[in-house]
Amino acid sequence: MSRANVYDVAIVGAGPAGATCALALKDSGLRFLLLDKAAFPRDKVCGDAIPARCAHVLRALDPRYAVELEAFPRKTGIKSCRIVAPNTHHFDYEFHTGGYCSARIDFDQFLLELALRETELDFEPEMEVREAIREGDEWKLVTRTGAEWRARAIVACDGGQSRLARQLTGREMDPRHHCAAVRAYYQGVANTDPDRMEIHFLDDFLPGYFWIFPLPNDTVNVGFGMLSDQLSEKKLNLRKSFPEILASAGLRERFAGATELSGPKGFGLPMGSRKVPLSGKGFLLCGDAAALIEPATGEGIGNAMLSGQLAARTLRQIGVAADAAEWKAYDEAVYGKLWTDLRRKYLAQRWLGQRKHLMNWLVRSANRKGPVRWLMRKVF
Repeated sequence: MSRANVYDVAIVGAGPAGATCALALKDSGLRFLLLDKAAFPRDKVCGDAIPARCAHVLRALDPRYAVELEAFPRKTGIKSCRIVAPNTHHFDYEFHTGGYCSARIDFDQFLLELALRETELDFEPEMEVREAIREGDEWKLVTRTGAEWRARAIVACDGGQSRLARQLTGREMDPRHHCAAVRAYYQGVANTDPDRMEIHFLDDFLPGYFWIFPLPNDTVNVGFGMLSDQLSEKKLNLRKSFPEILASAGLRERFAGATELSGPKGFGLPMGSRKVPLSGKGFLLCGDAAALIEPATGEGIGNAMLSGQLAARTLRQIGVAADAAEWKAYDEAVYGKLWTDLRRKYLAQRWLGQRKHLMNWLVRSANRKGPVRWLMRKVF
């Protein structure tokens, strides 16, 4: 293979982590390739919450990008969140900095188009990387179709079921640090507020939570998630249980006249509740492949984009031919930014999980100013 066909960096996965990494490598002097198994635009099963961190990352890369996100029409602006206790009492709080909700088929396309416009990357869709083989100072990436690509460094952004994370680090799924979830789309759900998210703790489905996230055109993303070890212990099938979940107290009246646009689809979320290797010589893991999803809320897009930014920063600093120890600077950067918050939310989620009476008391007390409201804001 000609040296002209060897890239400095291959980014595997064109979702928020991969697209952000590409944006952050702009004008780096590195030649980089972006691969994805799908043809875009494509759906991604998710809660569709776009937290304030996404805009912060884009603004740090270039203020113009945050302005473009603000002008992006296929989203709703989110100002507040409602937490609903098992006894159906609730409290609302406003975000210090608002975020958005946007269907991933739209938001991911927005980011990808931004990366394609702003950088000189080569994009290869419908290229599912099945194997990464180290050959000297290079990686040979082998796709499902047999096509091969070569690069001196890999940034693995290939999602929660990351084949590369398993291959490169030996990481296996741990049900204590993994969430299973289902997502569906509905229209015409009663009593929804277009700028308010909702998280419901349901009396008959603890531990776990149900969400209602508003999208444009009176559409909502709804779903339910539970830690995989608890799901196994309770022998629950989330897809089969979904109609029963919608019939829970506080939900049945709201969904009585709603129209189902798409039925429940399942997905898995590797939680950021344990430290795992994020790098090795010649590779970095980002986003869901790096298991950076927030344990209490299941939100992962903001952390994915931050990790893509930090991966590009690391590559700029150490280059693609650095010593093995230098790649660990990336792990330190990611966990330095995220670990305290991730661990706190995991411990809170585990501790509160099945203590419904405590959750009822916390929600009631959070309606008054004081330490309980501060605590709940820190968790959610």
